[in-house]
Amino acid sequence: MNENNNFPYSNVVPIRKSDRFGVYLGEITSSGEVIEGESVGIALLKQGSKKFRLKLFVYPSHQYFIVPDEKDDTKYIVLSLEEYRNQIGEVRKSWNRIGEGRLVGSFIALRIQLLPENIFLCLFPDKSEPQEDMIAS
Repeated sequence: MNENNNFPYSNVVPIRKSDRFGVYLGEITSSGEVIEGESVGIALLKQGSKKFRLKLFVYPSHQYFIVPDEKDDTKYIVLSLEEYRNQIGEVRKSWNRIGEGRLVGSFIALRIQLLPENIFLCLFPDKSEPQEDMIAS
């Protein structure tokens, strides 16, 4: 039997590289500086895209999206994506606005419905190599 050392990844095809950004609890000082607290998630941004994919550790099976506001470059919209099949079997998608963000120095301060406090997405990517998004083939 031929043993493959890459077994769990042997049927995985790399799609595109994504930069990884930290998401933290934090606070804004009186001078407007953000002080990072505990890590609460990650955001991924594919090269050439403006849409972040947000994963919060408290909701590991869900993902959210952060997109720039079309009218104001300093503001962002936080969205969830709902996919469902209609009566004739077609897949429909519905984007739901669940929060908003605004630039604060080198962070996006995010206010998400049902979370008791703001979280902060650091706009400097983690220093590690860009992550490959992978799907099973």
